Amino acid sequence: MNVLFVVAEMAPFATSGGLGDATTGIAHALHRLGEQVTVLMPRYQFLEGFGEARPGEGPARSIFHHVEAGIRVLFVDDPDSFDRPGIYGPEPGSAYEDEWRRWGRFCQTAAAVSGQFDIVHLHDAQAAPTALLSSTPTVLTLHNAAYTVSGPLDETVALFDNHPAALEMLEWYGEANYLKAGILAADQVSTVSAGYARQIAEDPEVSSGLNDFIAGLEHPVVGILNGIEVRRFDPRIDESIPVPFGPDDLTGRSAARERLLARTGFDGSGVVFGMVGRMTGQKGLELLDPIIDQLIGSGFRLVAVGNGDEDYLVDGWAARAPGAVWHAPYSEELARLVWAGGDSFLMPSRFEPGGLGNLYAMRYGAPPVVRLTGGLASTVVDASADPALANGFGFEEYSSEAPRDAVERAMAVFRGQPGVWAALQQVGMRADWGWDPAARRYLDLYHDVLARA
Repeated sequence: MNVLFVVAEMAPFATSGGLGDATTGIAHALHRLGEQVTVLMPRYQFLEGFGEARPGEGPARSIFHHVEAGIRVLFVDDPDSFDRPGIYGPEPGSAYEDEWRRWGRFCQTAAAVSGQFDIVHLHDAQAAPTALLSSTPTVLTLHNAAYTVSGPLDETVALFDNHPAALEMLEWYGEANYLKAGILAADQVSTVSAGYARQIAEDPEVSSGLNDFIAGLEHPVVGILNGIEVRRFDPRIDESIPVPFGPDDLTGRSAARERLLARTGFDGSGVVFGMVGRMTGQKGLELLDPIIDQLIGSGFRLVAVGNGDEDYLVDGWAARAPGAVWHAPYSEELARLVWAGGDSFLMPSRFEPGGLGNLYAMRYGAPPVVRLTGGLASTVVDASADPALANGFGFEEYSSEAPRDAVERAMAVFRGQPGVWAALQQVGMRADWGWDPAARRYLDLYHDVLARA
């Protein structure tokens, strides 16, 4: 099968979080199954030097063709849209005012090339309205329904006026909503866990108010659990960490911890928790704010990697307690060090579609503390629930008391029960968190869509 991915991010070229890693993981897993996968993404300002320029289609001036580990990558060269700093905006966590226009033009290009493929797999809001224009069957995966892309209705509809119902599908309270249009126009919608599929059909806060449209789809949303690239993220061979280690010999983690302490300036006296991802309301930072000082007094230490519109909270903690909280922009090198050198990993998320940080953390021997929602509930087993299968700590209630209790439980086990802690590490590290099972389910989904076409 010849599959086209249309996406804003793909690791290692451009990534701001889990989307870039997910795109790469699914694409390579499908390739291992013998499928032909092409990824269409923007040629951002920082991506010069990749690929061979060929004539453009749609609004694109040209398209640069590149092959990466068997995956063909098409970089859309549209200077008006993408010859500017960043991915979504000039700073991490920001967005350009004309995002509706730049992503609309990107979708026009995607639709123009889509006829060469058997199926088009769209990822998130930036690519979603390609389904309005493509004559090839489409699958839309919602990695995170919290980001919709909106713009002025009349001008946006003009970008998609080849579709007779463009106005109806795009309109959302007087503006255009790209995610809504994609949900209604795609032949099939999927998302990254069964739990999140239920949430977005029921909860307007999680679905950006689109739950009624999602619940009313003729073909219900399919939840396919995310994975990680286990070959690329393997502490036994990872050259970016000081000393390799595995589930049978965890001694190498101490070297990674020492390097992380040196990077952050922590003195090593506490229990080091990592957070990697966008610092946004989704991540449950508001739950930590009332209890952070109490936790720090108990020995809690936090290394936060990533940016977002709630940076001010994390930066405020770091300003008050510079020896206990450290905050830095995202880099993969630093993320790997946090997973390998942190004692635990914290995700008190208000909602979490799939959850990748928890999988990376477990892969590298850092048992996570999570709120059991969405994909987190599918992957993390609390230490008190099933000791034989336990790989971390979980809580359900969305209140500050719940993560405080879970973090304190984790710190108590780390300090007082090293055998139990090692068992949690080994269960998490030995689990198969790979993408291959997900790829097989996506392939089945593609065949179902083509059979209906």
